Amino acid sequence: MNIHVYIYELINKWGLNSYIENIVVAAIEIILITVVTFLFDFILKKIALFISWKLIKKDKFTWYTAAYNNKVINSLCHFITLATLYFVLSEFFTFKYSLISKIIDKTIYIGFVYLFIQLFSRVTDMIIDISTHKNDHRMIAIRSIAQFTRIMFIILGVIFIISVLVKEDFKVVFGSLSALTAVIVLVFKDVILGAVAGVQIASTKILKVGDWIALPKEEVDGKIIEINLVSAKIRNWDKTISTIPTYDLISKPLKSYEAMKEANVRRIKRSLIFNVKSFKFLEEADIEDLEKFNILRDYLESKRVLMTIDEKTGRYRANGKRITNIGTFRKYTEFYLEKHPDISQDETIMVRQLDPTPYGMPLEVYCFTEDSDWKIFEQIQSDIFDHLLTITQDFGLEIVQVAQK
Repeated sequence: MNIHVYIYELINKWGLNSYIENIVVAAIEIILITVVTFLFDFILKKIALFISWKLIKKDKFTWYTAAYNNKVINSLCHFITLATLYFVLSEFFTFKYSLISKIIDKTIYIGFVYLFIQLFSRVTDMIIDISTHKNDHRMIAIRSIAQFTRIMFIILGVIFIISVLVKEDFKVVFGSLSALTAVIVLVFKDVILGAVAGVQIASTKILKVGDWIALPKEEVDGKIIEINLVSAKIRNWDKTISTIPTYDLISKPLKSYEAMKEANVRRIKRSLIFNVKSFKFLEEADIEDLEKFNILRDYLESKRVLMTIDEKTGRYRANGKRITNIGTFRKYTEFYLEKHPDISQDETIMVRQLDPTPYGMPLEVYCFTEDSDWKIFEQIQSDIFDHLLTITQDFGLEIVQVAQK
């Protein structure tokens, strides 16, 4: 009050008109209050940040660090400053003109709403940061719900500001907007679906950041680097970034490779296509040649017992038990995989014939490697098929090579 009286007496000496005199006094007081407010806010913020920094260095507590990094402390200081300003104005300053008082009151109310929204938004970012470092399924739900809640608070804040500016009750303004519900739902469709998707993903625990996924229809194949309220970002293996709506993660066919990584095995499912004309029955000389493979010796001996030789020709009887080169190669491949050190013996090992095609008959190799790492998997798979492709010659088999036009 002393400052107010001093300013009024000082301006009164200028001999101005009373109307102009009151305006000048009000302007000087507003400028003075503004300068003092910014100075107070600056000092308060510096002290609070200094104390927070000391706490972070001493305890390294996650909440302190997250609050400091997301400027939550800055918002709290701004809030305290504005509350102090409101108290000072209401207790010590009375502007003669009601218009100025109303403008100042509205400005402070709007400032409170803005700072509250800012504080809530930064607290939301702080919670997201704290939950993100865990990288679990709950983080997705927390991020989605937090972002959705922030948007709702911003909308409510804007409605409140409108109600202050138009001098209408908050309920009246909010009720008038309810008529536009259909439009609002349409505008915020992706936001609503994203929030629903985040909760479903977290509850079912099907995905999290860092997972390897593939969406064939979207040509997406890589690791998830971010899941937010509206979109999900995937870094493909060719280093490109794909962005898809979050809801697509639960609404479209998706393949996750995380179970494979956790089991640390990876499936080999590849076929060799043989020329059917190269298939034949094995004679005794052929069997003797193949007995040089140790893994086939017991198998061939068991088959030889069941076969009978024609005494006249010295050959195996055409209508008796006989074995083929393709059948023997199939058993060789199976035995080879069962003894391979890099093939998991706890998973399915199978070598089977597929339906013949115009190009030949496919023989499919189905097994799992002991390591799910992509590079190691490709090396193991290549070594296996290098061996099989080469050794087919010892069985008298011909691999089909289709000439490209």
